Amino acid sequence: MTEILPTSPLIEPFVSTKQRELWGHPIGLWVLTLTEGWVGFSLYGMQAILALYLTDHLLQPDHSGHVFGLAPLETFVSALYAPVGPRAMAGAITGLFLALIYATPLLGGFLADRVLGQTRTILLGAVLMTAGHFLLSFDWSFVLALGFLLAGLGMAGGLRAQVGALYALGDRRRSDAYQIYMMGLQVAVIVSPVLCGSLAQIDWHWGFLAAGVGMLIGLVVYLFGRRWLPASEMAVRETPDALDVLKPTRPALTSQEKKTILLLLALVPVMAVGAIPNSEIFDGYLLWGREHFQLRLLGHEMPVSDLISLDGFISTLCAVAVLWFWKAYSRRRQDLSEIAKVALGTFIAAFGPLMLALGSWISPGPHEVSLLWGLAFHIINDIGFAMNYAIGMALFSRAAPVSVNTILVACFSLHLFLSNLLIGKLATLLGRISDVSFWLLHSEAALLAAAILCFCALRFRGLLAPEKETSSPDL
Repeated sequence: MTEILPTSPLIEPFVSTKQRELWGHPIGLWVLTLTEGWVGFSLYGMQAILALYLTDHLLQPDHSGHVFGLAPLETFVSALYAPVGPRAMAGAITGLFLALIYATPLLGGFLADRVLGQTRTILLGAVLMTAGHFLLSFDWSFVLALGFLLAGLGMAGGLRAQVGALYALGDRRRSDAYQIYMMGLQVAVIVSPVLCGSLAQIDWHWGFLAAGVGMLIGLVVYLFGRRWLPASEMAVRETPDALDVLKPTRPALTSQEKKTILLLLALVPVMAVGAIPNSEIFDGYLLWGREHFQLRLLGHEMPVSDLISLDGFISTLCAVAVLWFWKAYSRRRQDLSEIAKVALGTFIAAFGPLMLALGSWISPGPHEVSLLWGLAFHIINDIGFAMNYAIGMALFSRAAPVSVNTILVACFSLHLFLSNLLIGKLATLLGRISDVSFWLLHSEAALLAAAILCFCALRFRGLLAPEKETSSPDL
């Protein structure tokens, strides 16, 4: 399943703004949906070709010597992952970049909360991301471009919080608003890898340029739509009454709440291991798939990056199917706890890489593995990850004590940071171990995580599934 863009841990208070509506929702929702769609277009289009670009172009001897700052980056990555060869180095750099995507929003949230305010921080982040995408159009500025993109993503992570700020806490339209918002992102994920990947086949830099144009459109949409967005929380703080609202009193933690916090933090690395099969999609999977899948379709060679668009389409269908299944299940039987669903989802996802291992064992030669094995991998993985991510966030939101709920829900996304760090190392094993062993490692890791999560579901049900009424997160 396509990983959701990271967001700031901040949740803005509801602030009255211009409430003109379009199709039953504030105009600001459509501004934010379009903005996030173009942000996703730029980011996922770039990610779809990043590892391939590094392997085939930038890390080749004819080009690597002209890249500003590449030598220090390679030195750091070598110390972290010890990759051997350009392909392994490409996988390691991609894994590190994908990991940092899920860490920088914590810093961006601090900047928005303490210095600039949400709107200005998002604007600055969008400008930096736009500059980063266009800098990727040149070989020499590659490392600089990655820095701009990471800084920009961290600052622009508060878009989802602004969606919530358009509605009062009791407004029942909030859930529908987030579904509309996420569908805009899903459409972008389906379209952008196909377009950027096709342009990259003509020239790598055209693919990155297309991503940059998409980000520029998103920036323009946000700029012109600012008047329909919530007032900056920095402005609200100017009055003492608003300050009292923004700084509620926090009750002391009980001993049981402290145990719950420790348990939730301990689950973060477990869930990171469980997410390895899904995290590999943007890294080693593309490098492996280009060499082993039969990519000719209707007589034409299909870019391997199109598999990302395929995954975006399948993940959308699987997310809807999983939501429908659990609603139907709860009408007939007692609903399972969130931790039990996450454990089940991790167990299901573990069988995805087995499809690739089986395909590699049956057809070990280059370009011999049928795309049907890839289709089976995506379907199984996306069903599992649909439970892992959405229900995992619900688990953290429900179990976390009220006084630290926001920061613990933010810590939940750190499991994707750790997972991408791990797949950066796993990608360096391509070509060094057999393809069957490579994919079995992914399945074994997910099965181990599923076993630990299952144990926690049985042993710590009282902490992870407390009998209390809490509001579920907006997803």
